[in-house]
Amino acid sequence: MSRAYHTVVRFVLIAGTLFPMWLGYVIPWLRMTRFGATIPDAVWERKHARYARRFYWLAVKLRGGLIKVGQIMSTRVDILPEGWTRPLAGLQDEVDPLPWARVERRLRDTYGRPPDELFARLERTSVAAASFGQVHRAVTQDGEEVALKIKYPDVEQKLRVDMFLFGVAVRLFNVFLPKLALTPIYLEVRRALTTELDYEQEARFTRIVHSNFEGREGTVIPRVIDELTTRDVICTTWFDGKKITRPEVLDDPRLDRGVLLERLLSTWIQMMYVDGVFQSDPHPGNLLVRVGDDGPTLCVVDFGQVKILEREFHQKLVSSVMAFAMNNVDMFVGSLIDIGLFGEADRARMTPIVEGLMTRLRERGTLRPDELSELDFAHVRREVLTTLDQMEDVAIPQELVLYGRTFALLAGVASAIAPDHNPIAIAKPLVTQALLAGGPPARE
Repeated sequence: MSRAYHTVVRFVLIAGTLFPMWLGYVIPWLRMTRFGATIPDAVWERKHARYARRFYWLAVKLRGGLIKVGQIMSTRVDILPEGWTRPLAGLQDEVDPLPWARVERRLRDTYGRPPDELFARLERTSVAAASFGQVHRAVTQDGEEVALKIKYPDVEQKLRVDMFLFGVAVRLFNVFLPKLALTPIYLEVRRALTTELDYEQEARFTRIVHSNFEGREGTVIPRVIDELTTRDVICTTWFDGKKITRPEVLDDPRLDRGVLLERLLSTWIQMMYVDGVFQSDPHPGNLLVRVGDDGPTLCVVDFGQVKILEREFHQKLVSSVMAFAMNNVDMFVGSLIDIGLFGEADRARMTPIVEGLMTRLRERGTLRPDELSELDFAHVRREVLTTLDQMEDVAIPQELVLYGRTFALLAGVASAIAPDHNPIAIAKPLVTQALLAGGPPARE
């Protein structure tokens, strides 16, 4: 069937899901706001659960940008209720790969010649498949093992349809949050997803991070093979490792899980606090490990989601950490205003809420050096989410969401690979050392 036909079907399926969903919310909302009706919380919770399941089904069925949008929505705890964020957090970026015939045709169109002329060996079975592309293992004519990340041929058209409909949906759903401007969030999501489809930019980011880690013991960033990289294919050196959470990695008798955790954390601390260029999607599928007699080697792949941490933003974050550590409420509130969490006009309203959060965390002893090993990341996260629920009409800047999402993903991986180790206790001296180095370089 033609690509146009599939585009129309996609449009109808998405619109046919989102518009009834909007009606399902707007009718009781109008009854409540215009006519004074009382809508029990249980009714809203059932709606959230029902519509989240529908969106989940739609994303899994249609793939493309919908899975990515769902993943991003699951992080917006400041806007969406838990009935939405919790189910969508289960969306995985693994999909069935394209048949080899379509992949081969894609490579022929990209390179302008049969792939057999470029590669001594090219495996037909994909080693990984995601929303926007899939990976195949190959060997160049020079004998070098490489990984080919191949963009799906119709993914850009799918994303245009998805983003158009979500732009309409954002304007419709913004009626429920009149004091929040959802359009800037939508524009940031669209920018992020469009950026992920820009393989030339991803290749540039891969080169930058590879250069930053070149010669570093224990961490590998693949090297881009320039002559085999195009706008639709990224060719990098192959790393012979397994996903970081695989049992054959974690149960290897040669593995010290504490060393692996420290290596993982130190890699991201260097990217975030020293280099200022970090991969913001550290889920297990992007983390490969090879265990040897000399310890584990970590490889980070997929630089489609990369954040440039500007020096100014870094300094604002450092100021907020210092204010929190000093238990200076006014200074901490001021730092949150600088970051853009809320405006100066909201200072009086937000100060007691922020002070309550600081008090609750201190009561847990999270800042006492002798109790640092007992710090519970999950508890801290719950306290922050509870506080966000009290902060009406506050939207977290997308930049801060990516920052927090990166930490949340790292915490999840840390819990999976080394549940008996405390990641914050390990990270603290590493972060301190990185901060003393002066932070990310100033950029022109």
